[in-house]
Amino acid sequence: MVWLVDYTHYTKDIDPELARLRSEYFEIKTYKRAMIIGETAPVKTRVFSTGLLRIATILARNDIDVKYIHYYMLEDLLDSTEEYPEIVAFSAVCPTVPHCARMAELIKAKSPKTKVKLGGSHVNVCTEETLRRYPVFDELTKGYECEGASKVVGRKLNGVSEIYVDYSLLPYPITEYAINTFSSMGCPFACSYCVDGLAPHFVAQPDGNLGVLKELLPRRNLVHFFDSVLGFSADGIRRVTEAVKRTEHDFILSCDMRADLLTPELVHLIEGAGFREIRMGIESSDDELLSMNKRTLSVKRFEEQVKMVRANSNLYITLYSITGLPGTTRESQMRTLEYFDYLLMDKLADEIKNALYVPYPIDGLDYLKRGVYVTNDDWACYDRQSYPVFHTDLMSEAEIWSVYLDTARSINNSWLRSCGFDTPRDIPKTDIQYAEYIQANYLRK
Repeated sequence: MVWLVDYTHYTKDIDPELARLRSEYFEIKTYKRAMIIGETAPVKTRVFSTGLLRIATILARNDIDVKYIHYYMLEDLLDSTEEYPEIVAFSAVCPTVPHCARMAELIKAKSPKTKVKLGGSHVNVCTEETLRRYPVFDELTKGYECEGASKVVGRKLNGVSEIYVDYSLLPYPITEYAINTFSSMGCPFACSYCVDGLAPHFVAQPDGNLGVLKELLPRRNLVHFFDSVLGFSADGIRRVTEAVKRTEHDFILSCDMRADLLTPELVHLIEGAGFREIRMGIESSDDELLSMNKRTLSVKRFEEQVKMVRANSNLYITLYSITGLPGTTRESQMRTLEYFDYLLMDKLADEIKNALYVPYPIDGLDYLKRGVYVTNDDWACYDRQSYPVFHTDLMSEAEIWSVYLDTARSINNSWLRSCGFDTPRDIPKTDIQYAEYIQANYLRK
């Protein structure tokens, strides 16, 4: 018996002011998306890891008794089970590694013979420090697909001819989950604030399993492709959009994209395949700061690309930004907020998501050389919504946090004004709701 524990998503208490701002953000988002996309999908707070479910599928196809478990189910299961598994394998992100270690200690106390392993995106880039901190794990596992599944059980498994995900292995019906899928892993870019470029490149099912999902989900279901860059390359975009279109789905699709790659042809292909939203990173309006962080696209060129998307499609355009990047000052962030106000008011962007910079632990990386001084090494706080775990030569932790909250307020205010409202109370109430896959991280039920 193998238990696969999904600890890639989680909920936690957050700063009350940030919680208020996030709640306001989702009110505006609900209205904006209802007006542009007309979504009618119900809110879903259950989430699963497609990569981990794929490993579960391969284990099951190799006649291995496997159980897929959400982290919040594990403690009760340990108390009620009469037979402990031979192997428990956690899939984690950086903030959940300490929680996985505590659960691993509990498992070992109850069943010393059980092998406890840890995998996931964090392990791919931070193996040495994780082993040093948490010797409770018998092994850290890396790899996708059959390689990852083989490492879980410690022996070579038979490959599966077709790339397929067995959604019946989930603890709840698939209709209760927010759906995230992917066509590739890894990223062709190497921005210093992101670890995706350090992950191995892997090409998965081009249609993101939509051919299977369309038989299981209602029409107009929301599905997000969370590839760092949809298809990984221009040719990959063509391959993915062709495969997605061939499924004849009726979903509302969204995807992450790099503005650098887009052309009018690719924009038409993306929209023609049924994508309604495209998400691109801008991070800051300061070219020097972007260059410092290995972001190669200039702000001017980025804006030209956004305008090109606008001219060639009706896609809902979401932009990502990050507060606190090395080199940021309060003055540079205020200039960025003025630029964001322009993007929203001129309807170049429909939405801007903001997150807090986190110096994620990476083997062999010295953040001091980047002017980043880590002051809190509790990885449970490395979640982009907790008080900063670092300061720089230019900003203290308190200054970074203050600017982060100011950024959230400013984006909300600009967004409201772009919709013609002064306060969230002015937003018309609608039955149309929207929940993205990270909503549960920000707002407690």
